[in-house]
Amino acid sequence: VHYLQQYGALLERHLQRTVLNHLPKDAWKKLDEPGMIDMPDFNEFVFCRVTETVEIDNDMRGNNEEGEDEEDEYERGIQEHSAGSCLIARYGSVRELILQGK
Repeated sequence: VHYLQQYGALLERHLQRTVLNHLPKDAWKKLDEPGMIDMPDFNEFVFCRVTETVEIDNDMRGNNEEGEDEEDEYERGIQEHSAGSCLIARYGSVRELILQGK
């Protein structure tokens, strides 16, 4: 444990000297400006940990058109994931679940 504490202090001091000391003092204030936050890319993949059993639709085509025959869940891309599992999924597929805390 003592070794890890020393290593952490050494790493923190190194990053302070090599990076943080060379940034302008007001640079941190700009991070809170609305223009600094981009919109997320809904097609990018993200790592997720499932907190409740959920079904995720990984179909990138969107909703079925009216009049199309209903495909089975496997062909549509719907997958069930149980609580505690970890997965990589498109952000657009899991966005609503993330906002709901699932």
